[in-house]
Amino acid sequence: MGESRKLSPCLTKGVSYFGVRSAKHALSDMKDIKAAGFNAVLHTWSEEDQQYYYGTMKEIVDASAEMGLDVYVNPWGVGRVFGGEAYSELTARNHDMCQVGLDGKPKVAACPNHPEFRAYMHKWIETVCATKVSTIFWDEPHFYFEKGGLQNWSCRCERCREGFRKRFGYEMPAAAFDQMLPEQARDVKQFREESLIDFLKEMTEDVHARGKRNCVCMLPPWFPAGLDDWGKVARLESVDEVASDPYWEKGATEEWVREKYAETARKLTDVAAKYNKATQMWIKAYQIEAGRENDLAIAVEESRAAGIRNIFAWSYRGTETLSWLKSENPDEVARAYRESLK
Repeated sequence: MGESRKLSPCLTKGVSYFGVRSAKHALSDMKDIKAAGFNAVLHTWSEEDQQYYYGTMKEIVDASAEMGLDVYVNPWGVGRVFGGEAYSELTARNHDMCQVGLDGKPKVAACPNHPEFRAYMHKWIETVCATKVSTIFWDEPHFYFEKGGLQNWSCRCERCREGFRKRFGYEMPAAAFDQMLPEQARDVKQFREESLIDFLKEMTEDVHARGKRNCVCMLPPWFPAGLDDWGKVARLESVDEVASDPYWEKGATEEWVREKYAETARKLTDVAAKYNKATQMWIKAYQIEAGRENDLAIAVEESRAAGIRNIFAWSYRGTETLSWLKSENPDEVARAYRESLK
């Protein structure tokens, strides 16, 4: 790390944790997490957890908090509106809940404007907030998108088309963004963003009413998520903390990691200062190639240099339990992350 740079002290040091649904083993890992110097953990709570593992998850979350860890919980992959390597059953059971793409086909993601999806999320909030969680972590809320960007953008379900018509006074365009008139493209992007903001406002207000905090983690600017103006998230009174996760792809240069983390950290701290919010940065600790573990130190350095004091990594021990995302040398990834927080 740069010796001459002034780095903010890291006050919240965390990791995400998922995949283990044996309370005995999970809590053994929580002890290891504390012993390694961390004071916070994020537990994932998927649709499967909500349906089949409620008691187990409550035990894990409550015991983590009782150990002195600051506990975040996220709706992992729920409705595919949030990030996460978890399958969603909601849209399989109710096709009417699906987002609809420009191609007219339903997508494997729920529409945030659908009342039944919102009702499900309120039940999820009620369940999770009955634990000793401190903060609900809204993980990468987004509209469905495919690789290549917005050529097949969503959502064009009946509710979204009706909402657009009421909002702008004309039919929602059925064209790719590069084929719309500029004012049409502007209106569609505005409608998508307003839809996500309205959804987040409703959910975060429910969480606040139950005495818990909200952290919204936004995808970095180069993803077509539908949330381009982070200020619209930060100015919500029910949002306490804003975060982002500018993870790098395999093969990215050290310069790319440094540049993108510095850029994202500045954007986060600027918007947080304007609306008096806390900040949090996420560091990639999965699919790390052997010999590239120092990338974590670079990402942490740029975050701390921008004044961010709450830093988490995705995920515990180099994501060694999820083979698709496992780092090549999990022990070294874990060591590099721990050292970077000192």
